[in-house]
Amino acid sequence: MRWVSHQAMALMGGFVLGMPLVGLGAAWAGSVVPDILDQREAGKALFFRQRKFNKVHRRASHWFGWWLLIWLLPLHDLMGPLPAALINGFGFGALTHCLLDMCTTHGTPLLPFAEKRFSLKLCSTGGFGEYAILILTVVVFWLAQKQAIAAWNVPLF
Repeated sequence: MRWVSHQAMALMGGFVLGMPLVGLGAAWAGSVVPDILDQREAGKALFFRQRKFNKVHRRASHWFGWWLLIWLLPLHDLMGPLPAALINGFGFGALTHCLLDMCTTHGTPLLPFAEKRFSLKLCSTGGFGEYAILILTVVVFWLAQKQAIAAWNVPLF
């Protein structure tokens, strides 16, 4: 999926979950981190960066398990509210990235270093299906936010 889809979905999901503003910002940033990690890895190649990117893209950085652990890390009370909100939002954003890429025809790995990928094959990146999913999700979240906004007090952290 395109970055705009990843970022919009992470923001909408974080809003409905009642994330504080710093958590929403972290979710927005985290929603593109798996791709940034792949781009940095490909950038190390002297030649044929696109070929290198295609080789490393949607591998270990797109395994949902890393990001699930980061998202759940703040569940224990060993950190203050600000670091917890930042880590929680960041992990949530990256986790949504992996789950959304799972909807595309290329999918994401079921295990961190496995070649085999899992795909729901609902859409292809940049295609009509991606934007249909985005629009449908916007409508669902818009309806859900009507209920969520009543209980959400927009804390800073």
